[in-house]
Amino acid sequence: MSEALTKELPDEWEVVPLTELLIQFETGTRPKGGVGKYTEGVPSIGAEHLNAEGGFKFEKIKFVPEEYATSMKRGHLQEGDILVVKDGATTAKTSLVRKSFPHKDAVINEHVFRCKVNKNIESAYIFYYLFSGKGQKEILSDFRGAAQGGISKGFTDKVNIPLAPHEQQKRIVAKIEELFSHIDAGIEALKKAKQLLKQYRQSVLKAAVTGELTKEWREANKDNIEPASQLLERILKERRQKWEEKQLEQFKAKGKMPKDGKWKEKYKEPVQVVNVAELEELPSTWEWGCLDSVIVDGPHNGLYLPKTKYGGGVPIIRIDDFQDGYIRAYDYLQKVNANKSEVKTYSLQIGDLVINRVNSPTHLGKCMVVKEGYEPCLFESNMMKAELSLNITSDYIDYYIQSTFGRSKLIRNAKWAVNQASINQQDVRSTEITLPPFEEQNEITQVVSEKFDVIDRLNNELDIQLCKAEKNRQSILASAFSGNL
Repeated sequence: MSEALTKELPDEWEVVPLTELLIQFETGTRPKGGVGKYTEGVPSIGAEHLNAEGGFKFEKIKFVPEEYATSMKRGHLQEGDILVVKDGATTAKTSLVRKSFPHKDAVINEHVFRCKVNKNIESAYIFYYLFSGKGQKEILSDFRGAAQGGISKGFTDKVNIPLAPHEQQKRIVAKIEELFSHIDAGIEALKKAKQLLKQYRQSVLKAAVTGELTKEWREANKDNIEPASQLLERILKERRQKWEEKQLEQFKAKGKMPKDGKWKEKYKEPVQVVNVAELEELPSTWEWGCLDSVIVDGPHNGLYLPKTKYGGGVPIIRIDDFQDGYIRAYDYLQKVNANKSEVKTYSLQIGDLVINRVNSPTHLGKCMVVKEGYEPCLFESNMMKAELSLNITSDYIDYYIQSTFGRSKLIRNAKWAVNQASINQQDVRSTEITLPPFEEQNEITQVVSEKFDVIDRLNNELDIQLCKAEKNRQSILASAFSGNL
């Protein structure tokens, strides 16, 4: 095999198994019981600390006690070490301990291989080969087990390094890093552009839900706009009517119709804004209200079913199936075996507002509006749904909660736990919302939709360019290790 590969390389190159180039090859260890309880000591590097660029991420660094690290007979990091993830979802991910590595003393755990090459070999040269698409493929040729399987120590026999003379190794590494620096600069610019688009998106949303976006439209149509105060009166009448209809249906189902109208006294008026004077000033035709005012039914928590119920039946939207403005395609939703009663109670209808009630702090309160093509469909227990008034544009409420401006009001009373937060039905009901005239709501959603289409197109183009940059990186590595760089 080595002879066949060598024929494709420059004459002075040779193909050498990685095993023959290593002077140290080992994994690390951790104290019995793990490292979760230690907040200081010697950094313990695991698979989660290797990043996709061949470096490291230390946002969630872990430690072992200094005395434990001192007692470790293997797994101590040195400059020039190559780390390879041994198992799990990121098996074969590779990083190089460079001179810039920020920790003077550090060790690895049992999920990472430490590879130390001969001093006459450029460790960066070997790293770049292992980091290349071909190198990764050779490492993974040793993979065994299911999704959480891994590679054995024998992977080093399956990785064949196209080895250039030492001086050429230095020049190749220097050239790779020169070209990579240009790619990195381009990638950084693309990422900044994506961040600017994200900020612009929020600027559009805030302008939309505070009236700035439609200022000129409002002035041009001031004689034809019904103020939101009148709209709110209609919504409240609809809200009460819906409640009465639902109560009568329940009476009818029990076979006991009311003899008088006293039952109507049980109607609960919607939550009111506590102090409008403390809220942001709005256009004169707008109103502050609470989300409860425009909800005619709900909010209701979703359906909990054990994992044994998943696999067939009715599609269900789960917490990871949607982001702001995005829902997973209907055909790709998981399905659950729900009974008729559960289907009736937890089915979503077109126009329903769905809100994440439990999630990480950054995603708490994510929302979506159910569109055509998602029927029948249920929603899981980590979410709430609310039926909105027919006199409100559901997309406007969707945009309002998507905005940082609106979401901050939704989650201000969130309950916090470790890495997770939650809101309840009362939090949703009491969320203050800006309420524009109905015609202006439609204008806002149209303008926002048009601007978002432009943002999405630009984002897609930036993603394409980022993919091209990564392909260019791999092309450089392929050229480098075929002797053509």
